[in-house]
Amino acid sequence: MKTEKNPVSQLAGALSVQLSEDETHKMAKLIDAALQTENVYTEQIPLSEEEKHELLRMAFEERILIPVRSNQSGSWEDRVLHFAPEEMFFMPYVARLLFKNASETGFLDAETAIRQALSHQPDNHVEESVNFLKEMRPHTKSCMAEGGLMAAVARGAKITADVHDIVDTCVVAGIMNPCTRGSSMQGLAWYEFHPCLYWDQKFQ
Repeated sequence: MKTEKNPVSQLAGALSVQLSEDETHKMAKLIDAALQTENVYTEQIPLSEEEKHELLRMAFEERILIPVRSNQSGSWEDRVLHFAPEEMFFMPYVARLLFKNASETGFLDAETAIRQALSHQPDNHVEESVNFLKEMRPHTKSCMAEGGLMAAVARGAKITADVHDIVDTCVVAGIMNPCTRGSSMQGLAWYEFHPCLYWDQKFQ
């Protein structure tokens, strides 16, 4: 008789490629709670108060959960992290797909999650986007890259799709996000790539 594997255990196994043994099970519990609903509140996370604070901070740093509360723009970096009751968080779409798949398979598969997140786009756009994201991996610094560099990498990789179109669809899917403060200070367009996609070492 076939038995279903526990989603939290599956997630913990997938997260072990990046997190410590102590962190994996706690983060798996947090992610599992967030996968049950579109937005998750602090009190819905099945951890102690001290653990919640530590894991929510880590989840925000890794862009697993993003606070709904914002200072100015919709940018991830402008979000405000609070630990009070009834604080609301959401999971970027591509991360939701990545971790939902991991809860079933026990593995992180960035490429599958990206393809699913962009599945409403034409096949050639999806292929070009995946190739672009793979090409960008060695050029990102702290998961960030400047728009001019992104265009140069795309040209070098002979990607024919318009980079602006790729970026726009990736932003909507939560694969990357504009960095408003860095862009305004330096006069350049900077983007943050979702860190968890690069936890998958096969995605290159």
